Amino acid sequence: MDKSKIRQLADYAINECCDHSEDCHWTISYDELYYHFGAEVSDTNENGKLLEEELRQREEINELIMTEDCIEMTCHLQYCHNCQGNPVSLLSVLGCNIYDEHETEHHHEPANESSDEDETQALSM
Repeated sequence: MDKSKIRQLADYAINECCDHSEDCHWTISYDELYYHFGAEVSDTNENGKLLEEELRQREEINELIMTEDCIEMTCHLQYCHNCQGNPVSLLSVLGCNIYDEHETEHHHEPANESSDEDETQALSM
């Protein structure tokens, strides 16, 4: 497979990840690459090795794993369009689920609030 075809496959994979991912993670099956481009790619053939090399050189890609049936990748946050400006997505990337019961489990009074008893003691001094 020629270099331009490899670049085309890499562009497609990166665009899919950056444009459609909600959490900067995406998978592309080898079947999908074959369906769209007629390219026979696997984790063990030469096309797969060339594509992996091309993807690893791209600045958008943070992590990449070639499995037996797909490419698993994570794009850098600044390239993930759905993560830009969406605090819920940003928190999910960081591993924090805002739907957890953080507030109810750890309810703390603000430090600057004082009780009536504290005010009475301060006035009597």
